[in-house]
Amino acid sequence: MNMAHSTLTDEVDLGLNALPAALDLQALFPEDRLLRLHPNWFISDFQQKGTSFTVSIKDYVTEEEFPLSGIVTFNGTANELLHIQLTETIEIGISFLNRDNKLKVQISSKDEKIDPEDPILLWIRAIKEYIRLYLKCTPVTLFFRLLMNKMVLKMDPSQRKICLMMAKITAVELLVILLVVIGYVFFV
Repeated sequence: MNMAHSTLTDEVDLGLNALPAALDLQALFPEDRLLRLHPNWFISDFQQKGTSFTVSIKDYVTEEEFPLSGIVTFNGTANELLHIQLTETIEIGISFLNRDNKLKVQISSKDEKIDPEDPILLWIRAIKEYIRLYLKCTPVTLFFRLLMNKMVLKMDPSQRKICLMMAKITAVELLVILLVVIGYVFFV
């Protein structure tokens, strides 16, 4: 996803095709779930009034704390599935659009250019992958939906990284045990 030169008029295809006509993103993102998808943000003091919200954010990478407020609008127009307008510390607008049954994103900011290293792009990718989980109904996607909603999204970023590291170590341990057992069976 190359968004290096995104401005108000640029739309970037997120690679999700064949969107259902009745895709309701509001049911996917209750309360602070949308903000919790950002991989680097600790979320605290979340308050929502209608479509507007305020929250305190601590960035895991920079360890910077800042207030964030904004407006989240679902199905604002026929093609706009989700619009996020962030204010206060971050001044940016993000729209998820359904164009020809493809999910596209449109980013607008005062800078008119989004840096390719901007953490907002990580957030957009996470939102895209979360939506992807709900576009298919297979046992694997059902398992990952349950895992995300019941466990991963309730964790802080540091807890997520620790669990991911433990899962990788466990996978390597299982692979080594499997290789030792296969080696023992064939060579002894």
